[in-house]
Amino acid sequence: MKTGRLLKFHRPGGDVQVYVYREESEYRAAVYVVSPGQGPAPRTVESFSGATEAGVESEVREWVEQHFPKAPS
Repeated sequence: MKTGRLLKFHRPGGDVQVYVYREESEYRAAVYVVSPGQGPAPRTVESFSGATEAGVESEVREWVEQHFPKAPS
């Protein structure tokens, strides 16, 4: 079992969850979208990898904002 961090982004139409973990000398992130009525298991929609955790997390946050923007205030 891998250990890492789970980032959650609450967005209109569902939640985006990102699991960030280290595998050997590389950091990885798997992005899942959890939508109402979707069924039992979320689907992986994107993945990222890089040399630093901060760099991977930055890429993930940018991707989430582009593809799943927050609701207008």
